[in-house]
Amino acid sequence: MRSLLSGLFCVLLCTSCMPLMSGEQDLDLSGQEVRLTLLHTSDIHSRLIPYDFAPLKTDTDLGIVPEAGPFGGATRMGAILKRERTRSSRLLHLDSGDCFQGAPIFNLNNGQAEMSFLSRMGLDAAVIGNHEFDAGLLNFVEKTRDFATFPLMAANYYWDSPSDPGNAQALLNTVPYVIRNVKGLKVGIIGMANISSLNSLVEGGNSLQATPLEQNEAARAYVEMLRPVVDLVVAVSHLGMHEDQDLIRGYEAFYEYERARPYLEREHEPWQLMEYADPSQEGNPKAVVRVFIPGVSGLDAILGGHLHVVLNPPQQLSDPSGRKVLLVHSGAFAKYVGRADLVVKVPKADERTIDGAEIVSNDYRVFPLDGLWCDDAMRAYYKDNFWNAGQFINAPGVRQAIARCQEMEDRETTDLLQPFLLGMDFNMQLTSIFSYAPRDVARRNTSTGGDSPLGNIAADSMRKRRAVEAEMALTNSLGIRDNLYAGVVSQESMFNVFPFENTINLMYLSGVEIQEMLDFVAERSAERGCVSQAQISGARFTMDCAQVQLNDLRIPCTTTDNCPSENREGHAPWQCLQDQDGSRCYARPATDVVINGKPLNPNGMYRVAVNDYIAKGGSGFSVLKRNTTRQETGISLRDSLIGYMQGFCTCDDLLDPDKPLPKTSKTGEYCGTLVNGEWKIDDQLINFCTQAKAYKTSLTEALKNQTVGTCSCEEVLPPRADAAQRCGVEGLTPEIIRSTCLGSVPQGPYTGRCYCRDALGGAQECGTVTKQLETFCKNPTEMPIANAVEDNRIGRRVK
Repeated sequence: MRSLLSGLFCVLLCTSCMPLMSGEQDLDLSGQEVRLTLLHTSDIHSRLIPYDFAPLKTDTDLGIVPEAGPFGGATRMGAILKRERTRSSRLLHLDSGDCFQGAPIFNLNNGQAEMSFLSRMGLDAAVIGNHEFDAGLLNFVEKTRDFATFPLMAANYYWDSPSDPGNAQALLNTVPYVIRNVKGLKVGIIGMANISSLNSLVEGGNSLQATPLEQNEAARAYVEMLRPVVDLVVAVSHLGMHEDQDLIRGYEAFYEYERARPYLEREHEPWQLMEYADPSQEGNPKAVVRVFIPGVSGLDAILGGHLHVVLNPPQQLSDPSGRKVLLVHSGAFAKYVGRADLVVKVPKADERTIDGAEIVSNDYRVFPLDGLWCDDAMRAYYKDNFWNAGQFINAPGVRQAIARCQEMEDRETTDLLQPFLLGMDFNMQLTSIFSYAPRDVARRNTSTGGDSPLGNIAADSMRKRRAVEAEMALTNSLGIRDNLYAGVVSQESMFNVFPFENTINLMYLSGVEIQEMLDFVAERSAERGCVSQAQISGARFTMDCAQVQLNDLRIPCTTTDNCPSENREGHAPWQCLQDQDGSRCYARPATDVVINGKPLNPNGMYRVAVNDYIAKGGSGFSVLKRNTTRQETGISLRDSLIGYMQGFCTCDDLLDPDKPLPKTSKTGEYCGTLVNGEWKIDDQLINFCTQAKAYKTSLTEALKNQTVGTCSCEEVLPPRADAAQRCGVEGLTPEIIRSTCLGSVPQGPYTGRCYCRDALGGAQECGTVTKQLETFCKNPTEMPIANAVEDNRIGRRVK
């Protein structure tokens, strides 16, 4: 509620500040139509090194070639940014935030590499993302101060306690807006930082000591201030796509009447009073009212982020005055660079109004950052033909095209990243392998929206961890940031799954608290399509999303007899709940709660493992924040999952004829999944292990028609050992070739980017071939198998 009053105060403060102005000397553009290019990046999330992922159809529709991995990377992004600068005479590069967190380079360097890279690229301005604070406010201001040559903006934050060193530095190192003079075209750029994902930000006494300002009023104040002195006004936003739309269209909100009254009574763009939440409180200044906050007039474009989506084509919105506003989102994880080309009509001097210039047309394009980033013709070749899996990469000219693009990557960025890469190799052992995934292990449930394969084993690893040994575990789904992809599971892939340095916390929760926690999970999941926002172990429950919708109707009541009685089978019983807004019908949306096979006991006490983020109230888990039993174990979720997977069954365990019900040789636990009281091992897993065993048996039976990389064994076997050099294979000897060329079996287990036939030969496209990878390829049946499935521990009801 403070935000409404603080918003005006902050704007008044900033009107006394000198706006940041840069660019060339003024040119007279009156009456002309000029072109302006906006290069847009967003949500890079530390993906400065190319990485593997399984492209979705949305990715392929946007031009990514699935077989041209790995994807992303700063050297490709840098090359495209520099190339596009040469193709436009009037250009700005703007970033929508969250350059921090998401890959090991951040875990080791806390943002230095990201800030240094964007500075080298000549970034004009960036908005602050919520993940910029993941290593703390002090780290953010230090990295900004020491390595950022571009301004970081947040028009909707008011920094409290400027006497505090951290806040004083934040105040000095952030600005609400900048003005750029781009060859005579003056562009005002307003930064709209994130609020929705910073739960601690909206609470008094928060660790950032910052007050969030109501987004539309903050933007409105700066637009009105900038309009008289600029031609265009652009918002660079990390609010989220829906919030970006609300910025233009307006939205409904709840406020105390006393706080909202000045905005309801003002003459210029007043808020609209919709209703009192409790009609009996009408006239009470402390009563909660529903208001409509009008959209902002005067913006020309919004470059948004946070939701990791691409809008292609961009959306065209209309502000309250009828002005067209361009809304652009350009994706995430360094997969794309967006380019918006605007035609701007500058009015004649005697026709100029407060509205300034106008965008009369636009053209938008996204550049995919895969191995073919520099070759549009080869990308079109892929798009215009049908290819079976694995076929395109072996088509004529494809590998050569990828090699050409690799040669064109930005060498300045390569030099910049080199010390960071060496540091990671030395300190993090990212190539270490500890498991093998025959198929992708998904972090999301795409069939029912309940528990996910990766979420299940992540939560299981927390609950079963030595020194934790809890009755139940729960972690937030969004804390699991990537899938485990088919192939070898390395330390690097685990950093992609758990980029945050979250740890396991132990808590003792009553049955009532567990019910409240799971009710919150159901309510939060219902807001997101009834897709579970938490993953659990040791428990089962059903998310009644249909009940959440009924609860949201806020049906008034005096007794439970006033609540609807039709179609209640399977729903929890109604309560006539009294809260700050009056009495309403309410039923618990988390039903059929079972802990360790027994119904939840409201009066019981349970030992529960959660991650430290939600234990402190993150993601809205206020029930955990109120609990005072939290114990920090210091065990990271990443290490917990790694240790758990190292104890999984191997193919040798699964195919052991002496074990009718296979158990892992390391922990003695049964292999497979418990379904209706019986342990099941799926056929796909058995088929993989059978092939792996045949591959291992036939490994030394070299046949000359099998290939190593791009060459056949006949070409590289003696006396033609010099062929190894022609194949781009460094250090390949005839002895290695003899022992590793495949026999009459298929290509062997997949190792990420290459098959074992390639990895053992050290083919150039496989990257570094470690001894550990060679050992795995020679003995695939001895590696723990990363097997995980959905087991319906989280059900859902939608009607």
